[in-house]
Amino acid sequence: MKKNFFQIHAIRIAILLSLAFQTFPNQPLRAQSTILQNELIAVSFNDQGMSSFTDKQLHKTFSFSSDQFLITLSGNAYTNKDAQSLGSASTSTRLTYTYKIPGFTLKLNYSLEKDCFFLSKQLEIYADKDDVFRVGQLKLWNVQFAEKPASYYVPHTRRPELKTNDYGAFFRFVDATGLLMTIQNPFLQFKMEQESASLDYHPDMGWKKEYGPFQSDMANMGAYALTGDRIPAKMIPEWKWTQGIVAITDEEQDRAEVDAFTKIVAYYVQSNRQKSIKMNVGWCENDYQVDISKASGRSEYKRIIDQTAAMGMDHILFTPSNASLGSREDASDDWGWENLLWLNLGIKIRKGEWNVEKDPIPASVQEMLDYAKSKKVSLISYLYPVLPFAGNPEWIVEGSSFHKNKRHASLGVRSFQDYLIRVLGIFYERTGISGYSYDYTYLWYEGTSRYEQWWGWRRVKESLRKKYPGIIIDGRQLDQLYGPWSWLANNFPHPTAEDEQPESFKPFPDLHFDRVSADRQRYTAYRYRVDDYCPPTLMPGFMFHQTSRFDVKDGKVFLPLEGFRRRDWDYLGWKYSLFSSIATGGLNNVVNMIPARDMEEYKNFLEPDKKFVREWLNWTDSNREYLLQTRFILGQPALGKVDGTSAINGNKGYIFLFNPNARRLPAEFLLNSSIGLDEPGNYNIKILYPGDGHQLSSSGNDVYWKRGDLFRLEMDGASVVVLSITPREETSKSPHLFNLAGNPRLSGTTLYLDAVAGEKGFPVNWKVYLNENKKLDKVLINGKQVSFSQHAKLVTGTIRFDGKPFLPMQQAGNYEPDFTGGVFKTSFSIPAWVKEQLLERKKKWPIPWTKEDYKTTWLAPERLLLFVQVAEPADTMKVSMRLNGKPVELIKAYSSVRPNPQSFVGWYCDVSDLGSEEVHSVELILPLLGQGQFQGLFFENIEKKLTSQFTF
Repeated sequence: MKKNFFQIHAIRIAILLSLAFQTFPNQPLRAQSTILQNELIAVSFNDQGMSSFTDKQLHKTFSFSSDQFLITLSGNAYTNKDAQSLGSASTSTRLTYTYKIPGFTLKLNYSLEKDCFFLSKQLEIYADKDDVFRVGQLKLWNVQFAEKPASYYVPHTRRPELKTNDYGAFFRFVDATGLLMTIQNPFLQFKMEQESASLDYHPDMGWKKEYGPFQSDMANMGAYALTGDRIPAKMIPEWKWTQGIVAITDEEQDRAEVDAFTKIVAYYVQSNRQKSIKMNVGWCENDYQVDISKASGRSEYKRIIDQTAAMGMDHILFTPSNASLGSREDASDDWGWENLLWLNLGIKIRKGEWNVEKDPIPASVQEMLDYAKSKKVSLISYLYPVLPFAGNPEWIVEGSSFHKNKRHASLGVRSFQDYLIRVLGIFYERTGISGYSYDYTYLWYEGTSRYEQWWGWRRVKESLRKKYPGIIIDGRQLDQLYGPWSWLANNFPHPTAEDEQPESFKPFPDLHFDRVSADRQRYTAYRYRVDDYCPPTLMPGFMFHQTSRFDVKDGKVFLPLEGFRRRDWDYLGWKYSLFSSIATGGLNNVVNMIPARDMEEYKNFLEPDKKFVREWLNWTDSNREYLLQTRFILGQPALGKVDGTSAINGNKGYIFLFNPNARRLPAEFLLNSSIGLDEPGNYNIKILYPGDGHQLSSSGNDVYWKRGDLFRLEMDGASVVVLSITPREETSKSPHLFNLAGNPRLSGTTLYLDAVAGEKGFPVNWKVYLNENKKLDKVLINGKQVSFSQHAKLVTGTIRFDGKPFLPMQQAGNYEPDFTGGVFKTSFSIPAWVKEQLLERKKKWPIPWTKEDYKTTWLAPERLLLFVQVAEPADTMKVSMRLNGKPVELIKAYSSVRPNPQSFVGWYCDVSDLGSEEVHSVELILPLLGQGQFQGLFFENIEKKLTSQFTF
């Protein structure tokens, strides 16, 4: 058989490698004869470095005319051409070049691990003397391509004012292949001139021989096949109106580039948890208002711990106050929360008044530790690393222009790093906490470089991870801005990429804050994936919401420090939020604002709902193999469109779909490799939520889905759908029912469909695949004979469920994309069952609402609200309404509850008192708007209503 070039090349590589190891089994090899390879790639080297990179799956070799490095030590620059070569040595996975320069020995290591599709490269510096030396520039990639790339794309960090820069470079070639080069820090500088490309950074940091060899950050190179699936380089905010179209910009990434970079990051993640994190953030239920120095405060906090355990979580970020240990007035941070740190011991530790190693743990703190342990819940300590701890004055920086409080500790000082590594470890061991949630991590102080401070904090985290593999390390403010190489020792970065309180971000226009927060969380997760290459192991979830912190009195905004907004559970929004979190960050479940502090919410949040949360949190453990493959399949979350994720492994798994809009919209995607489905064949698709797992059929005379089919599903407004997809089981002999929940069975020539239920007022085209050749005489649904058609093994029919249809987020009138403001007229009728549902809900959630509660649109869910949804609304817009010919007050709604222009979501009125089964007219007057900006009028707080009664 004739061999192609790539087969011949692979044979040649194998022969050379075999001969090399047979001839010199334990001796240094000459670099020009060296090849590193595994099953995926082969890399050839000459005496100057890498000469070619071959991806065996792509059948593509990338050749290089030169491969150099450059390093500046104490102001002197050296390249591999300048240095004295001391030869090279290799093993099956590693090649090391050794060089000598005045005062130093350099080792340049190339490594290729088993199953890796990428090459790694690192420079080590060994000092001859004990003198301090300074590492300036490091240029690890400086290559000249033999084949010039057709184009390239440089991914940038998001906040250049932090002095960060590039993440690396993607090179595209005319044959639709690509090559990625990166170095593992966010301070890179990329340059491309003709065929030459370089990637470097400037540590600008001091080093001593006693620290061991200075090791550069790891550099990586990997290849991929371009897919043609383009991703815009810049996302639009999820609340911005673009008519549902996210345009491709001049700069864009290919999906394969995102996947390749993400896989490299995933390889270096240091946490190896086999179960998902299930962590309640007490901060988000304003637990800082609870003073555990008092018996009443400890009792209230125990209730939070009880509910945490009952809902299936085993960690809680512990941030109550403790007046006996410190107050807000004593805090040294700009935000005033130092009294919450280190289990309330932060101020005393900083002042040197409590010795981490030997002083007894205060009784009030120990009581909470013991109680949590009794409930199988462990506490996580809040931490601000840069506060000016008592200790060595060389840590302290004075007069920072970035802060009101002028004294801080710099993470660029090695002795301070050593101190943190030691005391964080001791505190972890003594208290039995499960880890740290760190915030206020500033890396911008004078005296050491920005890189040196970034590297120092990474060293602290990685040291803790190495010594305590199971420790939880939760990154918060600013951490998210330094990118994936900052998170390798983390469990996850900041879940919403900014402060999650309602006043801190512009919301999606929605009356339920759990849904608003969920839309922000999915948007953040998408950004983490496409901008920061965050793998599923590091991706944070965020379910429910942070309750509002601020109140207004006499026109002034202030921070209440006790008893404010204990009651804030979003009864109708929480399931949407739970699935949003699991769909995108299901391995790191960060849970917020549980019904615990308010006694009424606590006692009325019943076991079925607790069980629902527990079972889905446990689902993330039993389905870990699928969640590790989580990917976005419908682009970024945005107003005017549907979004979603897939989690498919071995051609089976799950699809999560979200319609954040009030309008009913379709979800469409192909059943192919874009969702992770690679093998041909027949597939079952079931709806797991909402519903009980009924199957959906393909179109026409087909019932089973095939790879390549277009899947389309109409989604209700503000809804989530969870699907499972599995290969068809050919061995099944029982009939399969599609598009309808129920129990099919065949008896003789009669088909029975029992326990069938459907949504009031809606038709269903049902199908049954018999799995055997049998001519039917009749079909009975819930005991009622119905007409049907039969084509071989396929039986079909249509039924309509009794009652008047009224959707969740039922729209009054139609969406008019050409409407640009003025008068909008329509009419509607409210079915009697809607009123009955609201009364039933009041019995199920019998909270004694206060006048203040009614200002919150997600509380008092027994109300029927009519919502005016406008894309990008402003509370300065003049909007009015007439209902049945009479003026009606439109109330301005804010996700912050208190009036705050950025938090404005739209207008609503309470129509709970309107009569049912009557026609009501509405006239809405709107200002000048853009086309399609007026999304419509929608009824809020309606759930699907099922019935077993039908006609046909």
